[in-house]
Amino acid sequence: MAAPTPIPVANLVADDFLQSVRDNPGRLVYFLLNVGDGDAQAILLPADEDTGFRRAIVVDAGRVGKVPGLLDMLVQEGILPPVNSPQEPGSIPLVIATHPHGDHINGMEDILQQYPARISEFWDPGYYHTTGAYQNMMRELELNSHIDYAQPTSGHRKWIGDAVLTVLSPSIHLRNRFDTYGIDINNSSIAVRVEFPAARVIQRGVDRVLVDSPSTASLVLGADAHTLSWSFAFTEFPHLHTANNAAARAIGAATGQDLMRGHVLKVSHHCSKHGVNLELAERIPPASP
Repeated sequence: MAAPTPIPVANLVADDFLQSVRDNPGRLVYFLLNVGDGDAQAILLPADEDTGFRRAIVVDAGRVGKVPGLLDMLVQEGILPPVNSPQEPGSIPLVIATHPHGDHINGMEDILQQYPARISEFWDPGYYHTTGAYQNMMRELELNSHIDYAQPTSGHRKWIGDAVLTVLSPSIHLRNRFDTYGIDINNSSIAVRVEFPAARVIQRGVDRVLVDSPSTASLVLGADAHTLSWSFAFTEFPHLHTANNAAARAIGAATGQDLMRGHVLKVSHHCSKHGVNLELAERIPPASP
């Protein structure tokens, strides 16, 4: 096996991170928080051109206080909208609890308690669990009935500004088995692919315009999905191999697109052998052009 490519020395030079966030308002920023053997993540969306404030997506909160510490700092630094400002509602457009293991949702109750005005939508896979962390999370969700609640399955897509989230798992086939015969809780995980900036059609005056970018990048967040869950994703998101025959050109198909490709892969289940395999790494494949 070839040795890993070292991180470029230039990437390790100390810098003012918050200032770089301010200096690049159009960029997406991904936070992978240190919570030990667990997950807590946040995605900072580009700044609004009119207000200058950003919005944040939260994906899991495996430790109490960790994600709120980040969000509060971003508010204090003027990156997220301040409390009681007109921009506060909806400044956390989406919170995702990928699956109900404590190392992913122990801090969700607190997030729902502390930021009810900011949160617009909440996702979980619909796998019902008996733990206190899960029951407390769902109680807080019921108390905040203004928050939209969804249990997405593979293929669901959500646009938030210039970013699009595509749910890779769980498969609807697995979703229909949650309460019946033998779905491991890890395989209920919501795995998502985040693409930015995403192609979309927008209204400008009386015209509709396709907004596309040749520099689109993608991030795959694997949650704790295991091989069973990824096997369904491989089927539902096929690799369209390039074809140059006349029929393919005529119908515009088989253009070489891989719907699971990602520049960055947050490996599933903390790099467990059950969550990461060679085929998955080859399909993503992270850091490739």
